[in-house]
Amino acid sequence: MSAMVLTLLVPVALKDEVIAAMLAHEPTARVGFTAREVEGYGRDVDYDSVVEQVRGHTLSVEIVVTAEAAELRALLDTLGDEFGGRGVRWRMVAATVGSL
Repeated sequence: MSAMVLTLLVPVALKDEVIAAMLAHEPTARVGFTAREVEGYGRDVDYDSVVEQVRGHTLSVEIVVTAEAAELRALLDTLGDEFGGRGVRWRMVAATVGSL
């Protein structure tokens, strides 16, 4: 068993489409995930508008899901087919999973 945490950073404009695709992916829908709006800062941030440039940060949606590595890789393949080249970024790290 190799639990992983996948974090997606999604442009706000794609939030509903990405969430719908994740809910259509049965393993992801089964384990569930969280989504929230976040602000991105940094020198190499890609601003979506002049308003974001003036504010000094970009808005994104952070989606976090914990599942088996193979299920997350399958999800990334699915999302890549649909959203490749549209600004969705991701990172995946190992996790220790439990409950109290």
